[in-house]
Amino acid sequence: MTKVKNPEDNDSSIPKIEDKILEKLFTLSNQQTPLTSDIELREILTDTMDFSNFDIALENLIVGGFVSRIGNKEYQITMNGIDEHSRRTNAEALF
Repeated sequence: MTKVKNPEDNDSSIPKIEDKILEKLFTLSNQQTPLTSDIELREILTDTMDFSNFDIALENLIVGGFVSRIGNKEYQITMNGIDEHSRRTNAEALF
């Protein structure tokens, strides 16, 4: 698999969505509820994003090994995702 790009979007919106997805999954993992469904993740984050960009960002995180898909429509952050979240936070790249 390769990282997906949407030519109609500027390059900055997808990484911002990736950051928000990582942040939410990181928070859930710290609350001892590491799995979330596709629907729940979308509901949590829909106020700030376009669904087409959400799909691209989520797929990029899966391809990068930062998020894993469990079953058909459940997701959780991976250890690499936790490291990536820390890296992005330390680089002040979140939001």
